[in-house]
Amino acid sequence: MIRFAHKELSYAAVVTAAGLIAGGVGVAMHGPPSARIWWALAVLPVWGFVWRWLNTTRLLRRGDLPMFEAAVPIADPARALGTRKQVTWTLRKFYGRMFGFWIVAATAVAYFEPLIVMFCFVHGVDSLIRGSQTARWERQHGVLLWEGRVEQEQQPPDIGPPRVYTTPRQKAWA
Repeated sequence: MIRFAHKELSYAAVVTAAGLIAGGVGVAMHGPPSARIWWALAVLPVWGFVWRWLNTTRLLRRGDLPMFEAAVPIADPARALGTRKQVTWTLRKFYGRMFGFWIVAATAVAYFEPLIVMFCFVHGVDSLIRGSQTARWERQHGVLLWEGRVEQEQQPPDIGPPRVYTTPRQKAWA
């Protein structure tokens, strides 16, 4: 099980770092971008910010809030979550692989088209907003949101992946 807010914030850091590295490779191979590309460099992350912010509010009647509100409490958190050491090891392994993938993929694409690296920055902004809104929702409701699979009798309604579960906010996980 991975805490939803930590997953999104870590994903934002990984994708943005991969974009910066790939952007450096793209600039080294093709030179600095032209003036019109700087406009895209400024507008695309702003668009990503506005779109994700709208998706994490009730304005579009979709997004993350219905998934959070449909979250089911974990019946046995100690068994489902494991120890803090197990959770930390799972996260390190997951993000190490993901960072390697994004570095290789973004650098390979930046070798041919440097502007494609903007995809990394839009993804990073998207995950940053989603993680911050998740943390805000957790604080307001006094619970922690977890993503993963738990075998228990009461399952969340079928609203699509990921399945999200809650535990009360405790000092050890907060």
